[in-house]
Amino acid sequence: MGKFNTFLIFTIVLFVTCASASAQSNAQIEKEILGHLKNLEKFSERSGTSDIDALDKENRILEKELLRYGQKASILKYDFPALADTMTIATSKDRKLRIYSWDDETGGTGRYSHNVFQYLDKAGRSHTWSSGPRREGEICSGWYHQIFQTDTPTGRIYLANSTANCSNALASQSLSIFRIDGSKLNSNLRLIKTKSGLKNSVLFEYDFFSVVDHPERPINLFFFDDAKKAFRFPVVLEDPKFLNGGRVTDKFITYRFNGQYFVKVS
Repeated sequence: MGKFNTFLIFTIVLFVTCASASAQSNAQIEKEILGHLKNLEKFSERSGTSDIDALDKENRILEKELLRYGQKASILKYDFPALADTMTIATSKDRKLRIYSWDDETGGTGRYSHNVFQYLDKAGRSHTWSSGPRREGEICSGWYHQIFQTDTPTGRIYLANSTANCSNALASQSLSIFRIDGSKLNSNLRLIKTKSGLKNSVLFEYDFFSVVDHPERPINLFFFDDAKKAFRFPVVLEDPKFLNGGRVTDKFITYRFNGQYFVKVS
């Protein structure tokens, strides 16, 4: 087959795929995604079946569909109400960045989440990106539940807060920085100045049972002050009552943006 014919076939397939996604309403897309999430629950250990092959297939299909449907800009304006109990969807205040997170149902007490990012470039075109496949030996991974944003001399940045549940008690939270650079999502911005060097994110571990009485779900332990361009997170101390990560206290560590980096101020 000639190069021109190969290119022509590829172009037609791409056009048909995009046209199919565009033809579906957001409600129809939501129903399709919900179907895959229900299948994950059906094939999970919680249901008594634990079909690993079926789970792997559903997770791959779901990620592929979100990457495809996420190229439809109008989806960023849709809140997906039917997914509230099965998928966590975090959206930035300017509605230019969204993260879809779901439990892949393959873990035991250590939970593993998949994350698909959707974002808009300056021209208003929608793009998608995945954080990638599960790393070998990785027992848990975080799911994103809130996104802060602030403007800097190099452009608007987003600070995405995730939580990882690595056992019934051991948990961690992190804050990672992103920036939309053209059609790419930059996930390697080292703007947090720490004792060990410049970092893209900060993370701390804690015992879930030291914060189990918090009324909100998910539990938010990172906070952002828009006026001061500062984020804070709690000090965690060793405690014999909370051996899995330590006790979350009511004291905080604060980092403030100085025009170039986030630096520790308290």
